[in-house]
Amino acid sequence: MYAETLATGHRAIWSLPQHLRTTKLVLIFHDAGSTPETVAEHYFSHLPTGTTGLALQAGFNAAFGHNWFTSQDHQNSNFPEVLSAAHRVFDAIDDDEYGTTAYTSIQAIGIGQGAALATTLLRVRPEAFSGVVGLNGYVIDNPMLAALDTPEHDAQSKRVLWITFGEEPDHPSAEFSKNWLTTHTQFVEAKTTSAITPFLIQNVS
Repeated sequence: MYAETLATGHRAIWSLPQHLRTTKLVLIFHDAGSTPETVAEHYFSHLPTGTTGLALQAGFNAAFGHNWFTSQDHQNSNFPEVLSAAHRVFDAIDDDEYGTTAYTSIQAIGIGQGAALATTLLRVRPEAFSGVVGLNGYVIDNPMLAALDTPEHDAQSKRVLWITFGEEPDHPSAEFSKNWLTTHTQFVEAKTTSAITPFLIQNVS
């Protein structure tokens, strides 16, 4: 693991030293109250050969790490905060204000609140991503985000691997998340992390 403070001020962990990094990027977003080191330790091992992992640190301080949003409610009404978290990521991967990037393929893995961020990025700028993996996460239910959604059952919708450990959560966020994923993405469910590497390989362009 290679720690770095990016030119944008983001604290980050890379999977490879600078001279070995490729243009096929896999972003990894930690859960609320966690750190980029934690997700790097657990998920860099799932990255396919030829890809480069980048674990970013969220912007809000928490007791044992950082949060992407101040609220963990899936009905997050603070749209500016949600959008700010998304642009925190885009600032780290874009070369300019127009969204130009040197990466030929970008995928994202999000854990918990990080999965909420990953699916938000997919809603804000779907053309930037070739695939998303969510682990024990949720999708944010916000009317302003909903206005950005791709048309229902669009043939160009992105592939999403949604991994849930243990029993299916009996919570409104789980119901909303599944409905949104089914409607707006090419949605695949799994129960173990063994599905991550094959999924990432399929979506590398």
